[in-house]
Amino acid sequence: MKHNLFRTGVSLLLLLAMLAAALPAVFAAEGSNLYITGYQVTDSSGRSVGSISKGNTVNITVSVKDTGDGTGAGDPKTLDITKLDDSFTGGSLSVEKTSSDSAPLVYAVRLTGLTYKGVGQSLKLQVGTAGDASSYQTLEVTITEAVVYEAPSSVPEPPSAPDPAPAPMVLISRSELEKPIESGQEVKLKVTFQNLSNTKLKSPVVTFTPSDGLLLESGASSFPLADIAGKKSVSLEITIKGASAIPSPAQSLGVDLKFNYYNNVSTVQGNVTDKISIPAIGRESVPQPVVLVTRSTLPHPLAVDETATITLRFQNTSSTPLVKPVVAVTPSESLMILNDAATFLLPDIQPGKTATLDVQIQVARGNSSTSQTLSTELKYGYDNGGMMTQASVSDKVVVPTQAKETVPQPVVLVTRSATGKPISAGETLPVTLTFQNAGTTSLVKPVVSVTTSESLILMDPTSTFLLPDLAPGKSTSISVKVQATKDLSSTNQSLNTELKYLYDNGETMTQATSSDKVNIAANASSKSDASVPNVVVRSYSYGESSVPSGSAFPLNFTFENTGAVPISNVVVTVDGGETFTMDASTNTYFYKALAAGASQSQEIPMRAVPTGKSGAQGLTLSFKYEYVDGEKRTQASSDVKLSIPVYQPDRFQINAPSVPETVSMGEETELLLTYVNKGKDDLANLEATVEGEGVDTPARTQYLGNVTAGANGNIGFALTPNTEGDVKVVLKITYENADQQVQTREFPVTLHVTAPPPPEDFPDDFDPDMDEGGFPWMTVGLAAGAVVLVGGGGLLIWKKKKGGKTEENSWDDWDDTPPSNEGE
Repeated sequence: MKHNLFRTGVSLLLLLAMLAAALPAVFAAEGSNLYITGYQVTDSSGRSVGSISKGNTVNITVSVKDTGDGTGAGDPKTLDITKLDDSFTGGSLSVEKTSSDSAPLVYAVRLTGLTYKGVGQSLKLQVGTAGDASSYQTLEVTITEAVVYEAPSSVPEPPSAPDPAPAPMVLISRSELEKPIESGQEVKLKVTFQNLSNTKLKSPVVTFTPSDGLLLESGASSFPLADIAGKKSVSLEITIKGASAIPSPAQSLGVDLKFNYYNNVSTVQGNVTDKISIPAIGRESVPQPVVLVTRSTLPHPLAVDETATITLRFQNTSSTPLVKPVVAVTPSESLMILNDAATFLLPDIQPGKTATLDVQIQVARGNSSTSQTLSTELKYGYDNGGMMTQASVSDKVVVPTQAKETVPQPVVLVTRSATGKPISAGETLPVTLTFQNAGTTSLVKPVVSVTTSESLILMDPTSTFLLPDLAPGKSTSISVKVQATKDLSSTNQSLNTELKYLYDNGETMTQATSSDKVNIAANASSKSDASVPNVVVRSYSYGESSVPSGSAFPLNFTFENTGAVPISNVVVTVDGGETFTMDASTNTYFYKALAAGASQSQEIPMRAVPTGKSGAQGLTLSFKYEYVDGEKRTQASSDVKLSIPVYQPDRFQINAPSVPETVSMGEETELLLTYVNKGKDDLANLEATVEGEGVDTPARTQYLGNVTAGANGNIGFALTPNTEGDVKVVLKITYENADQQVQTREFPVTLHVTAPPPPEDFPDDFDPDMDEGGFPWMTVGLAAGAVVLVGGGGLLIWKKKKGGKTEENSWDDWDDTPPSNEGE
């Protein structure tokens, strides 16, 4: 009997072990390996909470065990853990590992600041690995401390407040323009506002902001509109006018629409901002103005430490005004500016007018030169016909000074002997030149060079004479013989002298020079002088409207002999300065002769250097030629400066977007364009537009502003297809390059749109309660069965102990050997 009881107990234990082994298999269904092993409820101070009422805020820490990681070395912080919709709301989530690396992975999920809704007792978590959809599991635990709220039957539950509706979308468009607007032209424009939503726009007010090249003729910029019902449109007619200076062909009209609308909760204010493009035509380019810089006269050279006020005059010799001119004055080494500043703002200088500036200077004590300078750099803006352009011009004026000397430089007086009568054509005349030292120190080794005016000839074998040393107050003379030419061009002829000598200035021997001129009266020829022919450039061209830096271009120019006599041996030299160079060509051209009034054309291959600055750059044409004046051949020259606009070429790179293979209808897809400005100049007014039907987007047009040189970035497009099949759209990018030209880049995109996936079909044996973390009915059922079996086995054992016999089909029948009859 004892043996049978033992066997029965062992059988019951084996059955319980089998049930216990089956329970994890039930929880691990559908690939599950996560289990909630317990939880703890605390308040904000960390104390345990026995009950949770509706509206209470608590902290709940849930312990989760992962049996799928045998090593326990996983990091739970890499998991994607989300709290689902359950009996609690709000709060923040954190996770912390609580097991050692050698044990199965156990971690605590801490939910802080949860507020109990008062409905149900469930807390749901979703745990998985980001990017792996099959790894996500839903865990649910029953919080027994939660006290379900039961509202009084007599008090009805208040209705929940509706969610606020989004702001209505408004499409803003304009009427078509027959042609681009020109400077001074007035155009009537019809602007239409289309309400794309079902919500009525109340009391709308629109404000227009024109760009720099446009004007509103109405005198006002804001206009009230009639209420716009859902899916309806309202139009407004305005008059715009092209400004006198249109800086760019891409003009725009900014539109700001403000309105009131009901968002299902209350009446609020909405705002829609957009920009309408207005094509325009600028005026023809105007060359950079030429500014003449002069100074007031000085009564004498300035001595050391002497101060003086010099008036600088800036004359605008062009036909366009100088706008906001600013001049910077820089003195040479031995001059000092006594004004408070060296940079001065001048008033606008109209064509042909002059602006003046008073500069107070002082000569430094260390001045060692008789010639000092004031350098000026004038910066101004001018209207080149299409836009306001910044230009600058540099010049300098000479300021005579007295060098610092212990002994001043000797003054030499030059006189000549009397001639008696004027010299006539072909006549020879002896002249005695006398040099007197009027200084206080001796002239050492003086040497004099004598030159004649145009109609006199020096008959001596040499024009340079060595004089003896001259003590202070002493004089010396030389005799020269001059002869008048056959054609005396003027009654005033002269002998020019240049005396070089050494003198002791009290510290060292210093070299000095003294130049002078003595006049000789002459009988001029009765024959009238021939006019001097001039060479002017009538026209020139350089290919495009502007020249890109680093590119080759042809320089075509036509020059004309404006004189009454022909010219010959014409040599033209091209000087490109710092910006232009010859393109495999010489810079010198020769022409045998050019008749009076005739013209000559020439094409020269040129190239702009890659490092050239943007803006108008200078190029000089030098003409040297000969002409016959009576019986004498004379040389003349002329320099003509040309202005050529240069800009850095556009190197704006935009990479095509990466398009997904398929897109679900109604699902938002993001396309990305990456760009980089590889050029050396900034780009302006970058815009991105989505063109095409079949997609919805928050903004059809994006204004991205300016892109500096070397900058890079991304342009994002959020597209939501609203139809199936192949949807074709165009991503259009526009901007203005350094030449103020509008550039357009288009990227055609085809989206393969499919229908949204149908709801997932669940298998027949799928238990939604287990999948969603609901009540484990199967586990409870198995556990209850195990309890019944255990109870039944215990009852049988109890009966045997009572000594009563059971039925034939008893637990003892499981034994292989028949029971022994102890009574026999």
